[in-house]
Amino acid sequence: MRVAQLQRPIVAAASSLSRATSTTPIRHVQEALGQLRIGPSNVVVEGRRHASVKSQGAYKLRDSSTIPKKLGAKKSGDSYVITGNIIYKQRGTKWYPGENCGIGRDHTIFALTSGYVKYYRDPATHPKRQYIGVVFDKADSLPYPRHAMRKRRLNMTASPIPPPAAQPALSASGIPTQVVRAGAGRKPHPRDERVLRLRDDGSYAYAEESWRLGTLVRTAKRKLGSRRVAMRHRRRRARAIGLEMRAEREDKLERRKESLDGRRAANARRWREFRERRAAEKANAQAAEPKGAEGPPPEPTPPRAEE
Repeated sequence: MRVAQLQRPIVAAASSLSRATSTTPIRHVQEALGQLRIGPSNVVVEGRRHASVKSQGAYKLRDSSTIPKKLGAKKSGDSYVITGNIIYKQRGTKWYPGENCGIGRDHTIFALTSGYVKYYRDPATHPKRQYIGVVFDKADSLPYPRHAMRKRRLNMTASPIPPPAAQPALSASGIPTQVVRAGAGRKPHPRDERVLRLRDDGSYAYAEESWRLGTLVRTAKRKLGSRRVAMRHRRRRARAIGLEMRAEREDKLERRKESLDGRRAANARRWREFRERRAAEKANAQAAEPKGAEGPPPEPTPPRAEE
């Protein structure tokens, strides 16, 4: 028996002996020493202590209140879902996304459109995989036939668009209701056109529409908060100016070519008329010339080419 197990009884006996005086009879001493009975049934004397942790190596008590993962099906078959609703949460691809469904990076399957949930298999695509899809009609079944027409929902309602009311070209007073002013240059850009409409207040004045005034605002007049944006607009503007100058240069060359072609065609026409006139005069002279006459007739002067 270890000495540590006898610590409490010995302390109790010593305390009782200290309280006894010199006149204490031997009987009291014997009673104090009788408290030191040691045996297998005396648990208090032995100081036995039960284990509170299992002796299985590095074992620790773990917290039982962990965060639940909440995996599994969130929508059953034929349930109505809207876009973005989670249908199934899983670890791994136990179920695969089918018709009108998507899958997240944590393998969560969600709806891409509003409709009814369908759990199905598609042997034509894969013999063992399970799919989850969404259909627009609850009576439909998946999978659809392979060459069937695709069903889509555009969230649009077919409605006839009435044609705009025809605006008269002249007002009741006889002046035009609309005036279009083209931009400067031989080939003005369509964005430079300004459409002026006659006012309805009877003032016989023309004014530009408000939405057209907003299109006149140029990037140079805006407050740009970023240098990168400003440089981007500057490059865009320089590119547009370069394209415009190139178009003007090509137009100038084309007009010069048209002018030269016109001059060449005029000169060729004059020479052709000259040859025809000369041949006609020569034929007339030969027909009217007597047999006894000598010497050819004088030749006409050829036309002078323009420079």
